[in-house]
Amino acid sequence: MHRPAPLSRRAFIAGAAALPLAGLGAARALGQTSGTVDVVIVGAGAAGIAAARRAGAPLYAAPDAARLFVNGREAREGEYEDFVAALRQGERAIGAAGDAARDLPASRVLPDLGPWAQNVGIVLGPATCAKDLDQVSTVDFSRAEPRDAGVFVRSGLGDFLASLAAPLAVRFDTPATSVDLGPRLVQVATRRGNVGGRFCILAAPPSLIAAGKLRVSPLPTRYRGAVDRITLGAFDHILFEWPGNPLGVADDETLQVKAPDGRAFTLVARIGGSDLHVVEVGGKLATDLAAGPPQAGASYLKEALTGAFGATVAGKVGKVHQTRWTREPYALGAWSCALPGAGNLRRAFTEVVNGRLAFAGEHAHETLWGTVHGAWASGERAAQQAIRALGGGNAATLAQ
Repeated sequence: MHRPAPLSRRAFIAGAAALPLAGLGAARALGQTSGTVDVVIVGAGAAGIAAARRAGAPLYAAPDAARLFVNGREAREGEYEDFVAALRQGERAIGAAGDAARDLPASRVLPDLGPWAQNVGIVLGPATCAKDLDQVSTVDFSRAEPRDAGVFVRSGLGDFLASLAAPLAVRFDTPATSVDLGPRLVQVATRRGNVGGRFCILAAPPSLIAAGKLRVSPLPTRYRGAVDRITLGAFDHILFEWPGNPLGVADDETLQVKAPDGRAFTLVARIGGSDLHVVEVGGKLATDLAAGPPQAGASYLKEALTGAFGATVAGKVGKVHQTRWTREPYALGAWSCALPGAGNLRRAFTEVVNGRLAFAGEHAHETLWGTVHGAWASGERAAQQAIRALGGGNAATLAQ
């Protein structure tokens, strides 16, 4: 076996097809799964793929402002203004506490938001953090960069990410079970054998480490603390067919709904111009629905739509499908948000552990956590850390 040449960042990305990647994530691995190589990437999602390459995307933008429905009708101008004012007031209160290093549950610093408290709580909590606000660190919240309007991939994000991995050798059903950081090599054990490397990029969610599904040894206290406190929340989609555009809304519009029965929820309408709609659920509600019977999501949907728009409109719903991310074995949750008191721990995920391991994933970005952009950027950052650890140079003989 030839001694690998040093790496450069550009060559690292351009030479992605040469990378042996022992994978976790969507139950798949990229690359060969035995022998000794330079860099082992555990995880085949956005962060893992980004650690190896860059690419463009066929994207289109959603409408840049949500519409508000109150008691089954579109909100009056004054109602919309009141809602936006309450939302901004809540954002400012949480952000101010975090900026002042008061790392508290976000719910504790909210002012009285009157009749809009539930809608604001959903937007700032489950929709942004995948957690109810009593489980959200004000510091972590305050550091998050503003999120732009939604951007959709016409073919679906999953298919798009799979296309980015097309130049790589993909192995399915090859989950990693342990990562051992030795003085000279990293040893990664998978169901299909072991692979050793000089460096490891761990692009798997911290929930797998916390649950004992993936062991990292040794994992210093600082990083174990981050694993235990930067936890994944719950966020799911209840997708359903709703023919005929019963609400008369534009394609891909996001609706904030305030129902007469007091229920508040978010609905994304006519995805891609189709009859497909989504009600978004997050936090404890999403956890409870995911743990419930198979029809739990459909039952909630019927109640929510009936309460907001009446039985006649709700009765036009066709097929229903519910996601259950907290039950997905290689995710165990949606995206990360620091628990109260743990806002400063996320930085640990941006550091190199024992000179041999870098983290990647949305959880490993201090300001873009919870986004595909953050996951991708963290993968590129982890690639740079691997290159530095291995001395820089050319990746042409990376896997030799």
